[in-house]
Amino acid sequence: MVGETKKRRGLGLLPPFLAGLAAAVAVETSAGLLLYTDEGLLPALTVILTLEVGALGLGLWSGPVPVGGGVVEQVRRRWLFCLLVFALAAASSVGLSFAAALPASGVGQGVGLGFLGALPLFSIGSLLGAMSRPDDLGMPSATPVGAPSVLGAAVGFLLAGSILLPNAAPYTLYLFCLVMLSGGALLQGWVLDGRRVVEIKEIVPASTGELRVEERALGSPRRELKVLLEGGRVRGAEDLEGNPGRDWETAVLEGLRGVERCPESVVYLGGGSGTLARHLSQRFPQTRIHLVERSAELVTLARSHFAEWDGWEGVSLEIGDPLATLPGSQSSFSLIVVDCGALPTLEGMPFLREPDWRILVKRLDYGGVLVMGGLQSHQDGAAVPLWEAMRKGRKWFDQAFLYQKEPPPHEANLLRGAGDGAECLLPFSTAGAVAWPLSLSGFQLRPAKEG
Repeated sequence: MVGETKKRRGLGLLPPFLAGLAAAVAVETSAGLLLYTDEGLLPALTVILTLEVGALGLGLWSGPVPVGGGVVEQVRRRWLFCLLVFALAAASSVGLSFAAALPASGVGQGVGLGFLGALPLFSIGSLLGAMSRPDDLGMPSATPVGAPSVLGAAVGFLLAGSILLPNAAPYTLYLFCLVMLSGGALLQGWVLDGRRVVEIKEIVPASTGELRVEERALGSPRRELKVLLEGGRVRGAEDLEGNPGRDWETAVLEGLRGVERCPESVVYLGGGSGTLARHLSQRFPQTRIHLVERSAELVTLARSHFAEWDGWEGVSLEIGDPLATLPGSQSSFSLIVVDCGALPTLEGMPFLREPDWRILVKRLDYGGVLVMGGLQSHQDGAAVPLWEAMRKGRKWFDQAFLYQKEPPPHEANLLRGAGDGAECLLPFSTAGAVAWPLSLSGFQLRPAKEG
């Protein structure tokens, strides 16, 4: 199967290659039939077209090759390369115009072909190839590149042949292109503000999957997040001020505003990032906070890159399976928070066995709340059985709720990609619990639905 996939990818390069070949043959044949009278003109034009179009194709091929930094930085560097190349072409055309005998020689023609044609086309091809790359989170560019560039070439042929070449010196034309490219670079800078930028700060191998800390940025004014990932799953996020970057953690904090008295104890399963724990300790200084995290390396990364917090020493931290390492065999908690990204999943939902539900409800105080976050309404285009999870939870808890928040456009979302759906929050409560509001930081309470 893998071999067949590679074969298909390889053969997939053939159709556009054949289409380009046919276009080139048609252009040169039609020009030869309609224009050429000198026998030496057609071979000369063949060499020029071959080298220049080949340079354009080589540039397009090299466009996706990384040259340092993220996608946005690579596009900007290629704009700068284009500006430098066209400035060099303008200077070369001035030099060739003063050396009247040089262009007629083989050396002069080679220099002219390289600096006036091949190198500019290579730089343009490299720029277009970089423009068409997906952003740093894998989302394709929202702006098409192929059709506008071909249409621009058609307009360029018309302007150059009918207006520019008959009335302006060659170096003036290159300077004109330089001015257009400068304007294009400024406009592209504004467009690139809408593309997500990712900078990897640190990568650590772990038994639970590769751990990675990224700094993600978007837009003007700039929005920035520090994101902690485990095996590709988001396990923590903060903005530069240390506020929660995951909406569901913000919703949990908002849901606790209606609590009349501070919770006596809170346990966060999968809370090794420390963000929610820090905010809970600041709001409820008397509350005992317990964290359970599978990976000690994840906690170390979070403490190194997220907001500094002296309260780590006052938090009870357990390393182990979140569902099997609840602290204090006889302790109960006012609030249990579960990051579902830290749990094993089945069909996109955390896999909880009957004993797991039994332990969770047993360890919850009267009037306590269990909150499951980090869920989505669908994944990879397939429906996720959220209502089935609620149905199972109702067997153990007196109340179950589903909050859902529609995601922002993919290009404006710093945490999620193309296959992600609406973010969801599942609170379960025992008798006597304070009712949560209908809306939590953009999460809306969904009507109950029986499975």
